[in-house]
Amino acid sequence: MSETDTNQKEAPEIENVEIPVAKESDKVGLPPGTLIYVDDDGKDDETLKGKSIIRLIQYNEAGYAEKRIHDAEEIRSLDLNGDKITWIQMSGLWDIENVRKIGEIFQINALVLEDLLNMEQRPKMEEYDNFFFTVLKQIWFDEESKSVKDIQISIITFDKLVLTFCEEETRVFGTIIKRIKKEDGRIRKYGSDYLTYALTDIIVDHYFYVLEGFEEWLDDVEKRIIKKADKEGVEEINRLRHELSSFKKISWPLITVTEKLEKSDSKLIKKQTRVLFRDVFDHIIRITESIETDHEILTGIYDLYTTGISNRLNETMRILTVISTIFIPLTFIAGVYGMNFRYMPELYWEYGYYVCLILMAVIVIVMIIFFRKKEWI
Repeated sequence: MSETDTNQKEAPEIENVEIPVAKESDKVGLPPGTLIYVDDDGKDDETLKGKSIIRLIQYNEAGYAEKRIHDAEEIRSLDLNGDKITWIQMSGLWDIENVRKIGEIFQINALVLEDLLNMEQRPKMEEYDNFFFTVLKQIWFDEESKSVKDIQISIITFDKLVLTFCEEETRVFGTIIKRIKKEDGRIRKYGSDYLTYALTDIIVDHYFYVLEGFEEWLDDVEKRIIKKADKEGVEEINRLRHELSSFKKISWPLITVTEKLEKSDSKLIKKQTRVLFRDVFDHIIRITESIETDHEILTGIYDLYTTGISNRLNETMRILTVISTIFIPLTFIAGVYGMNFRYMPELYWEYGYYVCLILMAVIVIVMIIFFRKKEWI
């Protein structure tokens, strides 16, 4: 991931503006195609920075050009009808006005715009007359908080044009941009479908980093549980199960997405690109299988935890039982000689007290020796 991180330009500083952010429930009753930025992650309490960031990249085998666009309206004046592949990146989907303008320029269905503005959208792929629409989730594993973080990326693929809409500024495409800049880069020889494949592939490949993070976490939890089964252990197991389920929820729909991309009969996806989508499909199958395996390992770790707790409880009960058993005859003796009958000969014997103590000590020693021979203690 380090190579990717070094190739993406930092977002320019723009003045702060208040951005209205809705939740899923706020859309109830609104007509289809209503453009509202939906995010249930609590951004409605924040001040989001500036307008969207739009970049345009054009390339073919002969050359490469990159341009920063300040307002989507500028796209109308650009020549997009040549032999070059055009890639327009938009980051910051809270800027609804620029999303609306891009939709008008490229005649994108309002329902598609509504979906790409909904950050709670599940990964999917839909085909339309002159483009296909793909929703993906870029994810990474936060080592500090031990949680899966994600941002939504939507891809609209036309003939010789690709639009990407990112929830916020991302560095994941840095490697793709570097490949495009190379004069001998393979990506410059192919069309928009290949660019879509490259974008999908780099997003899915980053899932392997997340998978590695989970597997390291699983190993760490297993070692801790083996060493000591305590309340903190079960809390971490529950946290791990929750995060693993979140990872599965994001990854599982990608099986359908990549399968549809591979088997699509759209003229926009060439035969050689379908083979490449098959490779991405294989990757996501491996990832989902690994997630299932991790779930099974986690179940085993939980069983290990409950077994450890049960063993500790049994050990405690055994010790308490031994102690109780030892005190039963002592309690009996103390109870007999604690009775207030007047005619008890031993009560008036000069050595009665000492003999009673010695008898108790002998009983304790004999019982301990007996328990040790039986390996109960």
